[in-house]
Amino acid sequence: MKKFDLHLHTDYYSSCSAISPEELIRQAVALKLDGIAVTEHGIRWPDDKFDALRRLADPHGLILVDAQEVQTYSAKNGSEGEYLVFGMKKSLGSDFSARELVERVHGEGGILIAAHPYKWSRFGKDRYYGAGDRVYELELDGLELFHPDHDEEALAKVRRAMEKLGLPGTGGSDAHQVYEIGMCLTLFENEVKNEEDLIREIRAGRIQALKNPS
Repeated sequence: MKKFDLHLHTDYYSSCSAISPEELIRQAVALKLDGIAVTEHGIRWPDDKFDALRRLADPHGLILVDAQEVQTYSAKNGSEGEYLVFGMKKSLGSDFSARELVERVHGEGGILIAAHPYKWSRFGKDRYYGAGDRVYELELDGLELFHPDHDEEALAKVRRAMEKLGLPGTGGSDAHQVYEIGMCLTLFENEVKNEEDLIREIRAGRIQALKNPS
């Protein structure tokens, strides 16, 4: 099984993160992870800069995936949740509704995973920061099951949605501090050497989520 953290932010493109790209690589290597996905908020690293980051990781056998986390909105609903997006070649920003994002990403051959769908909003437990039950209305490719802010109630709701929708569950730390890296992981049954492999394996459901690994 190959261990990946699929939800990470650096201070290079996510102002809310305190992790430098170099620290991210060092900690992932120290934790003996097989790969990581860098998911900045609405931003995909430019190829040349990400290639430079890969050169730091390659000697350690650490696979890097250039992804992004996209916040969605609509005039009717306001926030419609955040989604981890893989397989896109450009930054997507935050100008989409959830349905528009799904159409855009699938139209270009990418995949979407609902990030922390049942994480409670900081404004109170009457709404979710993630997609919530909107996951039942969208054609998603996966749901983030293990996330540091998912309590037992949230986990039960994600598992129920995974079963009803036939979707795989992922794990990601959503790390903004170095010590958070690797708190939740996704295990891949097969070798993953690049983003194409990762997308294929998630679509096939050959993954499982892992929380707080030793």
